[in-house]
Amino acid sequence: MDRRKFVSGPLVGGAIISAGCTGLLPWNPTIDGEELTLSPGEKSMITIEVTDIGGFSFQPAPEGITIVTTRSEIDVTPPPDSGGDSDPPQWFWSSRTDVTVEAPIAISDSVEPGEYQYGVTVWRKNQHSDEVQARFDLTITSD
Repeated sequence: MDRRKFVSGPLVGGAIISAGCTGLLPWNPTIDGEELTLSPGEKSMITIEVTDIGGFSFQPAPEGITIVTTRSEIDVTPPPDSGGDSDPPQWFWSSRTDVTVEAPIAISDSVEPGEYQYGVTVWRKNQHSDEVQARFDLTITSD
């Protein structure tokens, strides 16, 4: 009987320790993005700061609004370890980290004045794990 207690003790402890490694603990990343006011034909930069993530992607932008996601034209710090082949691209880090993304945004001349939003999706590890989405206001004013 004592032997079973001895053996089951480490097994129970091992299960508790591994539970944190499999993602059962709460995950609460912070996502800070800029709310912008722009006019048709105008360009600017947006900055997104996120904490404790393993993956990042912009959500598709509304028609007439372009968020440039070409790696040569944006700044992602720290640089991702890998990326998914998609549009917009998905970027991943081998361990959870704090990330800052700076990207150009351009408003087409044909966009009607009004309230729009742009958004991002972040993942705990990769695109198959927990995700959190955030959206930020984008006001388009008349010229």
